[in-house]
Amino acid sequence: MSALNNIQALLKRRYGPYVNPLPSVDTIARLAKFRTAERVGENYNFPVKLGLEHGVTHNTDGTAFALNTAVDSVVKNAQLDGATIMLVGNIPYDVTARMAAGREGSYMEAVDYKVESMMEGGELYRELALLYGPGTAAAALDEIAVVNASVSGPDLDPGQVVNITQGTWSAGVWNKMVGALVDVYQSDGTTIRAADVTVVAVPDPTINRISLFKSGSAAVVAAGDKILTRGAKGNSCVGIQSILENTTTLFGIDAAVYPQWQAVNFSAGGASSPMTVAKLAQLFSRLKNNGAKNGGTYLCSAAQFAQFTDELDAIDRYIQPMDIKQTGMSQLTVKSPIGQVNVQIHEYMKQGIAMFICNNTLRRIGATDLTFRLGMSREWFWKELDGNAGSQMRIYSHQAPVIEIPYHSAIVTSIESDGDTAPA
Repeated sequence: MSALNNIQALLKRRYGPYVNPLPSVDTIARLAKFRTAERVGENYNFPVKLGLEHGVTHNTDGTAFALNTAVDSVVKNAQLDGATIMLVGNIPYDVTARMAAGREGSYMEAVDYKVESMMEGGELYRELALLYGPGTAAAALDEIAVVNASVSGPDLDPGQVVNITQGTWSAGVWNKMVGALVDVYQSDGTTIRAADVTVVAVPDPTINRISLFKSGSAAVVAAGDKILTRGAKGNSCVGIQSILENTTTLFGIDAAVYPQWQAVNFSAGGASSPMTVAKLAQLFSRLKNNGAKNGGTYLCSAAQFAQFTDELDAIDRYIQPMDIKQTGMSQLTVKSPIGQVNVQIHEYMKQGIAMFICNNTLRRIGATDLTFRLGMSREWFWKELDGNAGSQMRIYSHQAPVIEIPYHSAIVTSIESDGDTAPA
């Protein structure tokens, strides 16, 4: 048998194709241009113009009248930083050995499979952070779901089956969370109910039902409890939902003082009042009053999108207040008073909300997008596990979303669509 160093030139390294994963189509990350570390430095700062000059004087007598005092325009500095997401995956030597058997280069095929899976997992957690990140405050600003009721099980060990509320349910999220660990907080978003809880199964997504388990835990998940991704509370960016819903100080600017820092909050009307094309027109008219004019993207659940298409099938779309055309099964194009708007499905959108993002206002800031490469090192993500028969790989990102002109964007709440699934 030759010594390894004598035949090492025959061994291949195939990490290149996975160095810098790009956002998939229809992700929120694809809509947000990334501001790199050259712009960020210690943190990301940008000026926001929040007031005009108001030192006006009126006069009719033709005299050398006195001028009123100047009232300066206002520019405030917004400041935020990215938050880290680090995902690791282990490969036991037995696995690599078995997958290598009888296939040329199959050892690397095992690594490729693991890296591809980590890319998918990294994108899931990036998307959840960008959409629903709870921020660093004492109380979580947002969550991925709210518990409707406990269905069965005395506590987390032996396990509980719980329902998720209609408004916060997203089948696209939970179908990918089987085997994941989550944290459950009480309704105040501050008091921990149980950490590191395993999502055992999604036994019935048509009634918003998931199964949870934590070994040795006597905690009882209750109605109103909030479910967050593991370790996100206090360690995450502020997600887009929270940015759009903000009415107080965020990133150093008070939205209660400056309306430009507050997005439009539009209620669809709740029960028996689904979001309609006519309500879209109302929403866009409000945004027009705020100066929005560049168009944008309206992100909604599949059930809400179906509601729009059902409405369009039942009417003569040429006499509607907006010109609308279908461009595919998952997107509509709307010619509105604020420009062209793409109405499209987002797989992870909660049933009870929708988000309108004005073009060229949503950014991602931070040190790097999801990557298997840092600096000049191409292989930092690979580590042999000392004292263990296996290897570990890592994928890393440091980023946060920011909407630079919030009052040109909007969040739609209290949506109930005919196709929504509901707890039972």
